[in-house]
Amino acid sequence: MKSKISSHNGGQKFPQTHVHSLLNDNLLVCIRLWSGPEVEQKAVDEILRYLSAADADLEVTTPFDYIESLSSLSNKVRVALLLANEAIYIDNKEKYSQGFEIAICYKHNKEISLGSVGRFAFTAEKKDKKFLMFESGGFLDDLVLLPTDLLGIEREVDIKCTSVSTRDLASIQISSKFDQNTYWSTAVSQFD
Repeated sequence: MKSKISSHNGGQKFPQTHVHSLLNDNLLVCIRLWSGPEVEQKAVDEILRYLSAADADLEVTTPFDYIESLSSLSNKVRVALLLANEAIYIDNKEKYSQGFEIAICYKHNKEISLGSVGRFAFTAEKKDKKFLMFESGGFLDDLVLLPTDLLGIEREVDIKCTSVSTRDLASIQISSKFDQNTYWSTAVSQFD
């Protein structure tokens, strides 16, 4: 998978979104830090460690239950996000100091799983038709500039996940909006 990033901050000041391409370009991790940079690598490492182990071992154990309505791959993405949340939450236990929004795009075989915490929307394009897969955090746009959800702050976190087949998939757009304006986006393509 390849991604092309564009930023449009407009009149608002938002933290920069960093994009990590891992696992031979099959894993894209987008992180928007609302704290210091020390948390970024820890979160990426936790996600990478779990997804690498899950790929190598179909019976990898996890302290979190799978959700039956999600595909196996989406459950793996969800668990990876939960593990990253747990690792950062432990550091934050005494006093909040680190938090971030995150979006993941993970390709395995002919399926792509998407997961996020924070203000992200995922739009897919198949055969010249665009459709919104899901959006999170945008419902408070006219009220709150700050993110509605951050990873690492609470033990329980609202993770959105879904998956899509790569068949006829042209692109996936990951974007963040505030007040109906896109301030960050990346287009993901080349799913061969």
